[in-house]
Amino acid sequence: MRSTIIFLLFSFFYLLSSCNESLTSESDPQVLFTSYCSGCHLTPNPSNIPKNIWEENVLPEMAARLGYSYDGYNPMKNNSMKENLFIRLTNVYPTEPLLDSLTWKKIHDYVISKAPERIEVDSLRNKRNSTITQFSRNPISIDNRPFAGITNVQFDKTKNKFIVGNVYGETIYWPTSKDEIRIFGSPMISYQKGNDAEYFTEIGYMNPSEVPTGTIYKKQNGQLKTLAKELHRPVFSQVVDLNNDKIDEVLICEFGNHTGKLSMLIQSNKIEKKIILPLPGITKTEVVDINKDGKKDIVVLASQGREGIYILYQESNLDFRLEQVIQMGSEYGSSWFELIDYNGDDHLDIVMVNGDNADYSIFPKPYHGVRIFINNGKNKFEEKWFYPIYGATRVLANDYDLDGDIDLAVMSFFPTFDYVPEENFVYLENKNPENFTFEASTFAEQLTGRLLVMDDGDFDQDGDVDIMLGSFVLIPRTSKKEMINQSGKEKVDLFLLENKSK
Repeated sequence: MRSTIIFLLFSFFYLLSSCNESLTSESDPQVLFTSYCSGCHLTPNPSNIPKNIWEENVLPEMAARLGYSYDGYNPMKNNSMKENLFIRLTNVYPTEPLLDSLTWKKIHDYVISKAPERIEVDSLRNKRNSTITQFSRNPISIDNRPFAGITNVQFDKTKNKFIVGNVYGETIYWPTSKDEIRIFGSPMISYQKGNDAEYFTEIGYMNPSEVPTGTIYKKQNGQLKTLAKELHRPVFSQVVDLNNDKIDEVLICEFGNHTGKLSMLIQSNKIEKKIILPLPGITKTEVVDINKDGKKDIVVLASQGREGIYILYQESNLDFRLEQVIQMGSEYGSSWFELIDYNGDDHLDIVMVNGDNADYSIFPKPYHGVRIFINNGKNKFEEKWFYPIYGATRVLANDYDLDGDIDLAVMSFFPTFDYVPEENFVYLENKNPENFTFEASTFAEQLTGRLLVMDDGDFDQDGDVDIMLGSFVLIPRTSKKEMINQSGKEKVDLFLLENKSK
């Protein structure tokens, strides 16, 4: 709990210091912009977002978070009464302005003066990919519903099947048998196996919300019981014995919306819930002894607000020291990461994708893609390689071609449907690990639907690793040329990409 309190106090005083009395409308506009922005997140570069999007979306939201009404914008106008009640409890939108009109105008004019009129789409990307030969694609439809709504895909090594969750609350194994179907009250978003039990996480509200309605269930000795409820949009959970007492802890990534957290369930005589990182957008964790001191640490991705990778070093029994090791701007939309020893030096590196494109600045971003950060041996990470892919949202790292190095499979939920729709799945074959040379390939035609989740495993037990992709097309916002219904095509829920190495 100590790390949580320290972080909360730091955040509180940092926000106060960003709005101190020394900042006036006479201050330098760049200083004003940096000071008022950095209370919530890393200050964005104004040139990373086009002028019209700053004016119409980002600046009005920024003003609202400073308690200032700009251009008639009301962030709670279309919400339910219940939603607004929970939003007000966060105080994310102050009731009193934290700056005056002259200061706001100076910030506004500075941003608009630095923002470009437009950021061009790189149309040449549609010529850079070869055709995938490493995998064959096998489309799968699991029901007769008109739209795909897959929310979870995970490979179960013990059953040699993929466990699949959908937006209708159904959890099935693929290939399916009737005794392996379970129905929850909302989409099942994560599945984990512990020492002696299975754990199912349902998200509650899938759309952005401050209302906590998520639940974790524990199935043990054939019985299903509720382990925790009123969770804030949990999107990932991990079950692991963190302190080696032979009792599993449960890490819960409560993505939330304006607020969120990484929380931990301690299973003793009673269930204790402990908040260990109070940040929105918590997306994924990995547990590993990253500093090699004999204690298990937590590597975690926060994808909103103070976006980036954090390490929670375990110093004593379930007590952690926090350090942020990778910082990203809020416009980058960090979505997933994998821990890998890329260069074989016995230190874990990070491969990460940035591409969430569904909030206040929706346009094709040239800085979206996949990045490799190399560990210097002291858990300091430096970006060594970047490959741009519009809307990249998931990455898997494995030796798919069995040649001894790490290849990457990258999935995009937000590709540019107008220019490079086939880049909703990109296979990056490692050709030279030392100088980060990868060969990119895609399928000749876009994979049907909109890819949201994926996992890998040797499904056919032939010695190489296959990939399963899940499609989710039930979203409110799409580009003009995007064919959500895929008219004239068979509806596809899953794609099994069968590895042809063996």
